[in-house]
Amino acid sequence: MKKKVVLAIFTLQGNGAERFALTLAKGINNAGHEAHIVYFKNIIDLPIPDGVQTHFFDYQKFRAIPKFMRAGIAAKAFDRFVRGKIGEPDLVLSNLFPVDFVLCKSTLPNVHLVIHNTTSLEYGERLFVMRERLAKVYLAKPCVAVSQGVRNDFIELFGSKGRITTIYNPIDIEQIVNTANEYIPEPELNGGYIVHVGKFKHQKRHDILIKAYAKANITEKLVLVGTGELFDGVKALVKSLGIENKVIFTGFKKNPYPYMKHAKFMVLSSDFEGLGLVILESLALGVPVISTDCLSGPSEILPTQSLTPVGDVDALANKLQCFVELTNITCNLDKKFTMETAVQSYLSL
Repeated sequence: MKKKVVLAIFTLQGNGAERFALTLAKGINNAGHEAHIVYFKNIIDLPIPDGVQTHFFDYQKFRAIPKFMRAGIAAKAFDRFVRGKIGEPDLVLSNLFPVDFVLCKSTLPNVHLVIHNTTSLEYGERLFVMRERLAKVYLAKPCVAVSQGVRNDFIELFGSKGRITTIYNPIDIEQIVNTANEYIPEPELNGGYIVHVGKFKHQKRHDILIKAYAKANITEKLVLVGTGELFDGVKALVKSLGIENKVIFTGFKKNPYPYMKHAKFMVLSSDFEGLGLVILESLALGVPVISTDCLSGPSEILPTQSLTPVGDVDALANKLQCFVELTNITCNLDKKFTMETAVQSYLSL
């Protein structure tokens, strides 16, 4: 029986949750079902897969409503929007807090909230004041964690009242491999380089990576793909360490896969990750990965020898030195991370 699935997301800019929604939607369609993406803010930076239907729900007009009333009113409007534009869905998947805040009040059938990050670390010092508010949202509907670590953190935070299962984020291996061949990175990168793909925000800890890279004193250049609020600060740090000629800032790339494909290896220096889609994407391209051993994500994908302690500049510098000398690093991608596995698991909800 053909199923109708709605994936709700705030925008379609280039981050992990947004790529997850597009990949899963494509997989649902490929499996003979019907996927619809509803986005709350009219920004689309990512390519929409063929056959995936998108719908803009204008959430901006609800922002004038006080927060204690906003979610209920916006949820009723969202429900009417979905039933009018799409019809009665079999499954609704909400992604990220601004959307979860609304859809926890939805009366549509089978609404699940997808938890993309380690909640306790994502909110940090704000968790104390946000905890009650988060509980009202995430205990109102069944949830899906993108990794076992995210699930464990959720249960520790909200206790046995939380209804949560784990479904790993999928990647579209065929699409990644094909788009990795769309262009060749800049000629000045010939001779080998290390790549980091991610938004310039505190979670990603570009400062740790830059300091470790400077300390490692290796000849391979470091390529940073992305943009964000900390972009200028990272550039200033690079200049202060005297390594401007070795660090390349590419800015945001709609298709970062060629940079990943041609890299010697990828590195992540995050304080926390939900899963780490770029790790899976890199492995799909046969490119090794070094990552910090976050509370959730990387250790569920990578072997121990590819992991370093969170926030440890010296350990990361040593690992960078080791990896530039290795020539036979294996890159294995478990089938639990494939699009087909995720689609089957989500449809079973």
